[in-house]
Amino acid sequence: MLVVDDTPANLGLVVECLEGKSLRVAIARDGAEALRRAELTQPDLILLDVMMPGLDGFETCRRLKSMEKTADIPVIFMTSLTRIEEKITGFRAGAVDYITKPLQMEEVAARVNTHLKLRALQKLQEDQNILLQQEVRTRKQAEEALIEVIHGVRNVSNAIAHDLRTPLTELRSRLEVLMLTLKQQGKEDILPELEGAVSDVDCVISIFNALLRLAEIDAGVRRSGFVRSDLEEIVSDAVEFYLPVAELRRVTLSLAVSGELVAVADPLLLAQAIGNLIDNALKFAKDGGEINVVASRVGNVIAISVADDGPGIPDEEKPKVTERFYRGDASRGTPGVGLGLALVKAVATLHRGSLDFADNQPGLVATLSVNGLL
Repeated sequence: MLVVDDTPANLGLVVECLEGKSLRVAIARDGAEALRRAELTQPDLILLDVMMPGLDGFETCRRLKSMEKTADIPVIFMTSLTRIEEKITGFRAGAVDYITKPLQMEEVAARVNTHLKLRALQKLQEDQNILLQQEVRTRKQAEEALIEVIHGVRNVSNAIAHDLRTPLTELRSRLEVLMLTLKQQGKEDILPELEGAVSDVDCVISIFNALLRLAEIDAGVRRSGFVRSDLEEIVSDAVEFYLPVAELRRVTLSLAVSGELVAVADPLLLAQAIGNLIDNALKFAKDGGEINVVASRVGNVIAISVADDGPGIPDEEKPKVTERFYRGDASRGTPGVGLGLALVKAVATLHRGSLDFADNQPGLVATLSVNGLL
C-alpha cells in the first residue's frame, strides 16, 4: 500500500503501525510523487493526506481516478478537516473513507484492514467476471459451431429429400401405369401388391415433402406467403375435410368459434398444421368418442385447440413430441414417422406463436397459438 503525507512524523507513525501488521508500505511526500509511485507500484490501497503543498489531497485523488492504471485503487483521506462540505468534496473526488487527525493508530489499522479486505473481494469478483466472460465466449463459440453442424446436417438431409422426391414421383407414375396395363390385360392378382408399393412410395414422398416444408420454414422462406387470412375459414375447411374420416370411426368432430379470427398469416401452412392436429386426434380418439376443435381470440393471440379423449401424452414426453422423428410409446402402432407435430411447432414459431399440450382427462388438448396482429 501507499502512504502519502508531507509530515515526516505522521509518515513514521503510520508506516510503523502498518508494517507491524505485516503490510508492505511505500511512501510519498507530496501529490506529484504520489501519482508517480501509485502508477509504478499499483498499491492495493492509498492513505492520502489532504493538506499538502503543491497538489493537495483532493486534486491528487482526482488525478488518480482519472488515470487508467490507478482509477480502481481505493483512497482513504487522512485529514484534520471535519466540516461536512469538506468531506463531501473528498468523496466526490473519489475517496472511499476518511480518517481524522490526530491519527489513532488502532483506527488506522482497523480501517486499512477493512478496505484491504474489500479490495481483495473486489479483485476476486473482477477475476471471476473475467473467467465468466471467457466461459460465456467459449460456450457461445461452441454453440455457434454446433448450430453450424446442425445446419449442415439439415442442409444435407434437405438436399437429399429434394433430389430424391423427383425420382420417387416418377416411380409412382410408372407403378400406376403398370397397374393400369395389368388391369387391361386381366392380370389383377398382383394388383394388391402394387397398390401396397404405391402406398409405401406415397408415404416416403410425404416424408420428403414435410422435410422440405420444415426447411423452408427454418430458412424463413415461407414468410413470403403471409397474407391477410381468415383463420375461421381455414379451421372450418380443415374440420370439414376430416368429417368423413371421423364418421368412419364413429367419432364426433365438432367446431366452436368465437371472436374475429383475421390475421396476417400463411394460410397454406396453417391449414397443414391444423390438419395435422386433427389427424393426430383422430388416430388416438376412442371409437365412438369425440374431438372438439375450438378457435378463439384473446387480445392479439388466436388459439386453435384440438381436444380428444384418447390416451394423451405423459408429462415426461410432452417436451419431446415436437422433436423431428420422435415417436412416443402410444404412437408406436399408428401410421406416421414423427414429423407432424414438428411441423406444427415450426409453423407456430414462424407465426410468433407456440404449440402447447394439456391433459384433457382423459385425452389431450393440443393448442396452436399464433400472433393475430394484422
